[in-house]
Parts: sequence; C-alpha cells; structure tokens
Amino acid sequence: MENRIQRGSLQTIFTIFLGLMVTAFFGIGVYTFYASPYEEFSAQIETLNRQEESVRDSRPLEELTTTDRSQLEAIRTKRDTVDDTLRLANEAWARTTSIILIVLATLVMAASLMRTEQLPVISNGLLLSGVFTMAYGVGWGIFSGSSVMRFVVITVALILTLGLGYARLIGRLQSS
Repeated sequence: MENRIQRGSLQTIFTIFLGLMVTAFFGIGVYTFYASPYEEFSAQIETLNRQEESVRDSRPLEELTTTDRSQLEAIRTKRDTVDDTLRLANEAWARTTSIILIVLATLVMAASLMRTEQLPVISNGLLLSGVFTMAYGVGWGIFSGSSVMRFVVITVALILTLGLGYARLIGRLQSS
C-alpha cells in the first residue's frame, strides 16, 4: 500500500514537472525564434538618451542656449516617436506570440489524447503543459493591447480547452 502511494506521488510530481518543462520549452522556443522587438529599438532609445545627456552635460541647465534647447526638444520628439513605434511593435509581437502559444498548447493537448491508457503519466503531463501554455498564451493576448483581440484569444482558448477536455474525459469514461 505504501509503495503504491509513493509511486502515485512520484507520478504526480513527474506529471507537474513535465507540464512545466514543456511549457518552458515552448516559451523559450518562441523567444528564441520570434524575438521581442525591444532589442531592435533599445539601441535607438539608448543613443537618444546619450545625446540628450551630452547636451545637458555640456553646460549648466540655466546656461543652455536656444540651440541646445531646440536640440533637446528634437531628441525628445524623436525618442517619443521611437517609444510609440516600439509600443505598437510590442503589441503586434504580443498578439502573434499569443497565437503561436495557443497553437502549441492546442497541439500538445491534442497529443495528450493519444495513448492515454498506455502512457497515463506522460499523457497527463502533456495535458497539463497544454493548460499551462494556454494560460501563458492568453496572458500574452491580454497584453496585445486590443480589446477585440483579447476577447478573441480568450474565446478561442476557452473553446479549445473545453473541446479537448471533453474529448479527453469522454475517452476516459468510455474506456472505463
């Protein structure tokens, strides 16, 4: 009896660990092959910050010339433009990342439906990773900036989760 409890505990731990590892694999994979636009824009922002600092450090604030003040204003305007472009690029990236993660979650949840009787621990781990990845994808969908997109993402995630969960449960009930 004690051996069965210990085995069940180890299976539960492994199932959770597998779920987390597959989710981490998907997350790192997405970041590796579909990088955030932040890196692209951070160099521009850093350059503009250095230019602004250079103008400010050239003389005391009260002694800045009209040309210096115009330069500072131009730098701020350009930095604001880069910031706005970065924000829009990040929203598009978050939206696409959300879609990629939800597709991966769907695939792994569908894979968990296969061989459930022969490999129950692996199957459960894959199902759990699908749930974690789905939640992760929905999180990125929320940060995509668009209310319509958020609603679409959560609707798709809900339908897929219900459909795959139903298929999983019906399969188990029919095999019992």
